[in-house]
Amino acid sequence: MNYALILAAGVGQRMRNGGLPKQFLKLNGKPIIIYTLEKFDQMEEISKIVISCHGDYLDYMQDLLQFYQIKKVAGIVVGGADRQASLLRGLDEVRGLSQDPENDIVVIHD
Repeated sequence: MNYALILAAGVGQRMRNGGLPKQFLKLNGKPIIIYTLEKFDQMEEISKIVISCHGDYLDYMQDLLQFYQIKKVAGIVVGGADRQASLLRGLDEVRGLSQDPENDIVVIHD
């Protein structure tokens, strides 16, 4: 099985927007994260998607997935203190979902 692990747990401090993390900012009326998720959701090569998300935005992410009808998301985990910790939490989720870890492939997008 092929998994896409999407790292979306950052808060975008360098953007200095004072509001939502950058992945949730809208571009042409749609949150940036949705553009990414739609691409992976439409790829035949990707079986399931796991998202590492900032803990304060889990419900918001769920709402976006429902509104934009993203179907392949198999898990959302709370991101860690840094990129590496968020990556590890996402990989742990994939490991828990996997039925064939020796042959599964994970692509990572951040």
